[in-house]
Amino acid sequence: MTIGEGSETHAHLLSLVPKMITFTCHLCGLPDDRFPYECNLCDLSFHKDCGESTPEINYSCHPKHLLKRFTRVPSYTDRKCCMCRNELRNVFYHCSICNFSVDVDCANNPPPFTLVHPKIHEHSLILMTQRNFVCNACGMDDDPNPYVCPQCNFMIHRNCIDIPRVIKINRHAHRIFYNHCLDAGDWKCGVCHKEVIWTCGAYSCSTCHDFSIHLRCATRFGIWDGIDLEGISENILEIKSYEVIEEGVIKHFSHEDHRLKLKEESGANDEYILCKACNYPIISSPFYKCEECDDCILHKKCAYLPKKKIDSFYKMWFTLTTEREVLDYFNQNPCSICQNLFGGFRYVSDYGLITLDVRCGSISEPFVHESHPHHSLYINYSTKDIFCNACGDKKTMVLSCEECEFVLDINCSNLPKLVKHKNDKEHFLSLCYGGKTSEQYWCDICEEKVNPEKWFYSCNHCDISFHINCTLGDFIWMKQQKKYEKDMYMIRNNRTTRPFCDRCHYRCQFASILKLNGFTLCSQECFQLSA
Repeated sequence: MTIGEGSETHAHLLSLVPKMITFTCHLCGLPDDRFPYECNLCDLSFHKDCGESTPEINYSCHPKHLLKRFTRVPSYTDRKCCMCRNELRNVFYHCSICNFSVDVDCANNPPPFTLVHPKIHEHSLILMTQRNFVCNACGMDDDPNPYVCPQCNFMIHRNCIDIPRVIKINRHAHRIFYNHCLDAGDWKCGVCHKEVIWTCGAYSCSTCHDFSIHLRCATRFGIWDGIDLEGISENILEIKSYEVIEEGVIKHFSHEDHRLKLKEESGANDEYILCKACNYPIISSPFYKCEECDDCILHKKCAYLPKKKIDSFYKMWFTLTTEREVLDYFNQNPCSICQNLFGGFRYVSDYGLITLDVRCGSISEPFVHESHPHHSLYINYSTKDIFCNACGDKKTMVLSCEECEFVLDINCSNLPKLVKHKNDKEHFLSLCYGGKTSEQYWCDICEEKVNPEKWFYSCNHCDISFHINCTLGDFIWMKQQKKYEKDMYMIRNNRTTRPFCDRCHYRCQFASILKLNGFTLCSQECFQLSA
């Protein structure tokens, strides 16, 4: 690429150097290491923007005066481009009469002077620069270049013209819809909790009539998945996994030959009956059971899991599958979110590379946990050190509260509320959420101290306490004596003599043990070292 002789930047031919070299621009005097223009006769170098610039331009967004090329930002300016609000760089154009500046990108690509956009306004809109105004679409006043309808006194930011009309955000259970104004009243944003100006545009919910949210809060990264749902049927966002036959009776995709009947109360031995989906005992929860055989038992909440859904973590489509439907590859690998080995149903991405257990696959936002009942929790990917309130471990992906500093890691959010352990055969152990106390607690399994400010299991009748890991082990979500690829299954550590781990050579302390090709492994760490 070349700039011909006699150009307004330099008298000789300038050639673009196709490599990164260090140079100092002859026009603006600033050093750089990008691709420069060079004059081989004068041994001079120019930035690409400087080399292609002209001493002055006639700019369509500022027709009253010519704009002159500047390489130094005057002290009386705010040092920003009046169109895009980016910082002014090495070369830009400026009108000293009006204090109007544009960078090279905006000078080369001016916005259209008029716009016709019926979805946002019924009349054509005209660009008016350097006007202080409040945007009718979002209620903000941070960009002084509105598109205006003079006959309606309507003003809007350029960036607000193409706003999505119907979206789903992770701060609300339903779809929300953009409205040009809200009903008169006092409205608070569902994300930032600040006032929503009801005379300006905002999102609201057609189901929850008191819910509103600022346009910018709703479309913020991490809140909205970027999908405009206008014209998309709401039914296809989640596909049911069951069909209702009559009240209390369903047909489930995993057991299509027979019907499942709802039972509200479990029997005495149901603590030993596993849910086919999540692999955890029924334990007094409502559940569905096959009317003709004992081959399918599902917790009520597991039976209602959607067959197909957009996952809250990966923002992509996942399909609920049974163990027999997936490749052996997925039966050997841990959940992509919590990293636990598991059996039962799983959510598999449509691309086939990601698999989630049903606990992580069913997490949605806002997430409500009984340990923190007054505020909702949201998925948080942090680059900082975040410590879980439940276990005290440092995590990078957590569920956190935006109202306070409460944090749960994914594993702790899925801990069962009731468990059974051989050390207390008469009662269930309850999950305790910890608190400040002067009492001392000791684990009945490992006989070491229990931190009462962190979560632990206890029996209210026997006054005994247990560490969470001592109670559950690392393989609680795998089926007992269920052979997987590579002869992999879980056994209970409930014998009189605890076996030795073939990896660390210590006695297996935790409640669940992994059998792999005849070897005994006591923990996830030992399994990973053996893989």
